[in-house]
Amino acid sequence: MSVLVFSDAQTAATAAATLLAGQLIEKPSLVLGIDAAAALVPAFQSLRAMTANGLLSWGKATVFQLSERVREEGKASLRAFMDDALFGELSLKSGQPIAPADTSGNWADSCHGFEDAILLTGGLDVVLLAVGQDGSLLFNTPDEEMAPTTHVELYKGEKIVTAGLSTLMSAKKLIVLMTGRNMAEIARRTIRGAVDSSLPASMLQLHAAATFLLDEEAASLLG
Repeated sequence: MSVLVFSDAQTAATAAATLLAGQLIEKPSLVLGIDAAAALVPAFQSLRAMTANGLLSWGKATVFQLSERVREEGKASLRAFMDDALFGELSLKSGQPIAPADTSGNWADSCHGFEDAILLTGGLDVVLLAVGQDGSLLFNTPDEEMAPTTHVELYKGEKIVTAGLSTLMSAKKLIVLMTGRNMAEIARRTIRGAVDSSLPASMLQLHAAATFLLDEEAASLLG
C-alpha cells in the first residue's frame, strides 16, 4: 500500500489517470476494472484527453464496468453515464466494456456469469476506483457481512448489481482516488484506522498493491 498526496483535486485525478495510462502502455492487453463513480470524472477526462492526443490505445484492452443499476423505468443506466464520461471516447474493441446485467430472471446466474467473465480473462490487472463518502466501495455499503462476489446491493434506496470485495481485492493493482475536505475523515479511517466491515474502504489496507491518491484536503487528517 502506498499513499500519494497532491496539492489539489485535479492534480490528484490527473495522477490517477497517469498511473493507469502507464499500466496500459506497458501492457496493451490490460484487463481493467473501472468504478462507475462520479468522483472519478476528472480522472476520466484526463484519460480521454490522453487518448485524443494519441498517447493511449485501447484496442487490445479488456474493460470491465464493475457496477450497473438494476433497470427501472425513468432511471438512467450507469452504462449511459460511463459512455458519456469515458467509454464513448476510447474506441474499445467489440463487446467492450463488459458490465453486469441490468435485468435478469435469475440474478444468481447473472452475477456468476459476470464473475466468470472476469476469471476467463485471467483476472483484473488494474482497478480504478473511488471511495464513497460513507466509506463504500463499488456500491458495497457498510455491513457486518459484505458479499464477496458480484451481487445485487441496495445502495441508498437503489438496487445496484456490483462486484464484491473479494472480486476487487483479487485485482493485481488498485488505483484509489479520494479528494475533498468532506473525504478527510473517511480517508483517515480508510488508511490509518482499523480494518472493519463497518467501513468497506478500510479493507484496502490489506491489498499490497493499492495506491491511494489524495489531495491535501482529503489527506488533512492523516498526520
